[in-house]
Amino acid sequence: MDPLSHIVIGRAVVAAADGAQRPARGVAAAAILGALSPDIDSAIAFSGWDRYVRIHEIGTHSIGGALFMACLTAVVVRAVVRLRGGETRFVTLFGAATAGAMSHLILDLVCGGRIRLGWPLVQDRVTVPLVAMADPWFIAICVVGLLALWPGRRPLRPVSRAIVGVAIALLAVKGALLARALRASHLDAPLPAIQAHWGSLTEWSVFERTATFVRAWTVGSGSEPATLSMSRALGPDTPLVRASRSLDTVQNFLSVHEFSFPVERPTVDGHTEVLWSDLRYCKPASARVEPERASARLAGDDAIACGVWAGGVFGADGRPLTQVVKIGAVLQTRPAPP
Repeated sequence: MDPLSHIVIGRAVVAAADGAQRPARGVAAAAILGALSPDIDSAIAFSGWDRYVRIHEIGTHSIGGALFMACLTAVVVRAVVRLRGGETRFVTLFGAATAGAMSHLILDLVCGGRIRLGWPLVQDRVTVPLVAMADPWFIAICVVGLLALWPGRRPLRPVSRAIVGVAIALLAVKGALLARALRASHLDAPLPAIQAHWGSLTEWSVFERTATFVRAWTVGSGSEPATLSMSRALGPDTPLVRASRSLDTVQNFLSVHEFSFPVERPTVDGHTEVLWSDLRYCKPASARVEPERASARLAGDDAIACGVWAGGVFGADGRPLTQVVKIGAVLQTRPAPP
């Protein structure tokens, strides 16, 4: 989920449950920093986005990791409070930071994040894909809540309870609509293969993988069946595609992406580029496709546009020269293994 939602919901959860007339010093900071603390793993992205996506589903995004970050947050906030001449019990700050950190995990789950909550003891991924990442409906709830508080228009506690209540109501409605959409779709897909459409209350994408294709279907809460929105044929496992699996970038990428596919193409300097993407990072190259032409267009190499790629560049002798990761216009490179 986006940072604004993490901050507002994390603080609102703590304020809604706080029965004190005047919150203890540092509680607000502990709640907010606790709500942001699991995303400290984002720093890994600077050394390689592929490393980040592999770490992101474990570590600080597990229950144990989030509790550790809450404890660290409480220690830091308590030290700052003491430097300013105040005193707040550690357990109070730890409770606020823990509530913030747990709200972070919940928000990541409901926006489709796949997290190993029980890591390192339990390796199963968990997700509840109700809303999209940076969902505008969720952001609107947070913005309206902030406007209600600014500047001191209404008391914090009732507004916080309203924010949490409306957020829960939205998620409950989305859950009911998702269940209805899946019943109408006649598709049998596991929850990790579902992703909410950004800005939509009623539509989701359901992904599937077969021996020859990766596909995305659009399902809605109406009575209509699922419609095919994207499809990518899985080509032959060429020698360079097999060689690319030895690269760190590809191993990291494939470890967390079930709907991946490779593209092998020449570069301008005479080398060969082998890149992997996942259908969840793609969209139809043309938003408007005539129904009678949809199947042909969707099966073609130029039918989809993908924003994330991981792989490497190979020389004429088939040896890897460079590992690459592409996220939109951002290019990350590092040496290939010897």
